Amino acid sequence: MFFDYALVFSATILFALQFLFNQKFEKVRGSGLGSALEFTLYKNAVIVIMMLLISGFKITITPFSVALSAVYAVACILMTYFSMKAFAVANLSVYSVFSMLGGMLLPFLLGVGFYDEKLTVFKVVCCALIIVSVLLNIKGCKQSKKAFLYYMAVFILNGGVGVISKIHQSSPFEHTDSTGFMFLSSLAGIIISAVWLLIQQKKISLIKGKSLLYASGYGIFNGLGNWFLLISLINLPASVQYPLVTGGVMVFSTIISAVRKEKLSKTDYISAAISFAASVLMAF
Repeated sequence: MFFDYALVFSATILFALQFLFNQKFEKVRGSGLGSALEFTLYKNAVIVIMMLLISGFKITITPFSVALSAVYAVACILMTYFSMKAFAVANLSVYSVFSMLGGMLLPFLLGVGFYDEKLTVFKVVCCALIIVSVLLNIKGCKQSKKAFLYYMAVFILNGGVGVISKIHQSSPFEHTDSTGFMFLSSLAGIIISAVWLLIQQKKISLIKGKSLLYASGYGIFNGLGNWFLLISLINLPASVQYPLVTGGVMVFSTIISAVRKEKLSKTDYISAAISFAASVLMAF
């Protein structure tokens, strides 16, 4: 069990740092759909290579895993698109609030409602504290209606990724392992984004330099983070894992924003402190 918690902790750090690569890519390539598809294609190519190396080029393929990986890939592509749109109008800390809240609540509700995961006082208090933390961030930041729509899309899509992961890892149907699912979902992402680019732009641009560096960096951090979560989901309930990830990422994202000297208010720091307290509670 300690190993599973260590994986979750490592994933939170990776997820907090991955946003930097996404944000940098958006500044270089723009926030349009074409840019999001290019980013998805190249970062997934990096993940596919990583998973092949980790598995020793031995990947198990099942119809159930292929179907879910396709849905997972579509959610990730749309998540990338709306993330880039959000980055154009918000700082890293505010974006991470909506992203991580969706990633916490939807899998949490799935685990408790459909997988008979125990609903404890600590889980309820943890989620309540994180919701308070989110409300503080919303109150402390003046955003346009367009920005709010981007945030809500990120909220739903990131939560959807967690839901799909839980369904796959807990399914009674024959399915591949964690490495195989990451490989299949990333491969599906490459195929879908490539076809979409050919339909939209009639070509697939060859990115290089900083753009390739940012896409590759995101692929490494995101791929390893999600792989760690898939492995830990085998033993940890979703109602435990995802609140831990949410609280941890919010704390680390705020720290990163402070180090980068982004404009943060006292409310941001209070919100991060509440998120940290919530994560500590979940350990009991």
